[in-house]
Amino acid sequence: MPTPSTPADPGSGASDPSIQQPQGYSSVGRRTHKKSRTGCSKCKARKIKCDERHPACLNCISHGVECPFLKGDTAVKPPTRASKTKPQSAASPATTAPSTARPSPAATLPESEALPLLELELLHNYTTKTYSTLTADPSLWDFWRDDVVQQGLACDYVMRAVLAVSALHLAYHRPDRRDFYIEEGILLHQKASRSAMRVMAVAAGDGDKMDKHQAAELFLFSVLTFFFALAAPRRSHPDGTFFIGDSGVPDWAFLLSGGKSVLAVLGERGLETFARPFLRYGRGRWDAQRAIIEARSGEPPLLDPLRARIAAAVSDPGLLRTYAYAVDELELALVVRQDPGATRDVLDAMVWLWMVSDSFVPLLKVSAQEAVAIFAHYCVLLKHHESHWWLQGWGDHVMARAHEILDEEHRAWIEWPIREMGGMVAGNVER
Repeated sequence: MPTPSTPADPGSGASDPSIQQPQGYSSVGRRTHKKSRTGCSKCKARKIKCDERHPACLNCISHGVECPFLKGDTAVKPPTRASKTKPQSAASPATTAPSTARPSPAATLPESEALPLLELELLHNYTTKTYSTLTADPSLWDFWRDDVVQQGLACDYVMRAVLAVSALHLAYHRPDRRDFYIEEGILLHQKASRSAMRVMAVAAGDGDKMDKHQAAELFLFSVLTFFFALAAPRRSHPDGTFFIGDSGVPDWAFLLSGGKSVLAVLGERGLETFARPFLRYGRGRWDAQRAIIEARSGEPPLLDPLRARIAAAVSDPGLLRTYAYAVDELELALVVRQDPGATRDVLDAMVWLWMVSDSFVPLLKVSAQEAVAIFAHYCVLLKHHESHWWLQGWGDHVMARAHEILDEEHRAWIEWPIREMGGMVAGNVER
């Protein structure tokens, strides 16, 4: 038969190990009773000894209730009935406290509220991990980690977009809580979108006289939305492929046009905003592509077979110019991919969509055969940059859908990108 535990010695400071003390408080043993006249009203109402700790007494913390001390209740009278009310002595501690006593810090504390732990977790994940997965070039990491978060502290929809991307990043790495993080990420981005739309509506009413800093925030939101759309779960197409909408083209293919419109309004003023590092970097990558093309000018163009087929099949001059421009810009990014000395950056793949978003991308909505064939060649770039968690699987999925959309004649046009992707080995997945 187990021996009954011995009560702790009142002066020893020992405590019953079965009692779990709140974190941050040291264990105290049972003390001789001393009448409390300045305890909190919660303890007085429950007729228990109040330890009078500030900013909250131990009893209230232990029972998970809000201590009146947090509201500045530092000397509350116990509840009394009128028939037994006694006049307070002039020597009562409640009336003879020195006027020079320092005010309790609790008097200035706000009402107790729960910490937004989810948002703090998402922000911590973003500033320690997610930011470095948005670009492979370390020279841009400071922008995504510091400048973007700093701007998010002043702009609610930017911060919510940051947290939404971080939520999908956690969903990717924590499959046991995947549904939870995805749901929270979607809710955050929906709130951000509504806020951003209100700002754009007001700006449109002002005749496009948008403040440069406001325009930079909207531009950043569009870029973060692009990342979010790529990382978001893909709804299954009825035939089993993963695409959104009836055209078979993923929604993110159309998202950059919004950011491009905002940047057109911003113009050179963008270099005077927090977005300057990102804008300068993008322009530098664009110039580097053209320098590599010039250095390889003696080599046969990579996409000449595709150009020849388009020229033979398309008679409309305007449409032919649109396709020629899309192929020329795509070849820039594909040639950079083949250069062993060139740094790999997913921004190179996004630059192509950016450049052709106004003229070429709308043709994908109607599943124009030539446009879909060109977009299938773009899958080589998606596959090349598949080491980014938010691009995982997109190259193969888009190619599979393109093969379904194209007729027998145009399927022959995409034999080269299919072979190229089949021989590619995806890089190490970001951990």
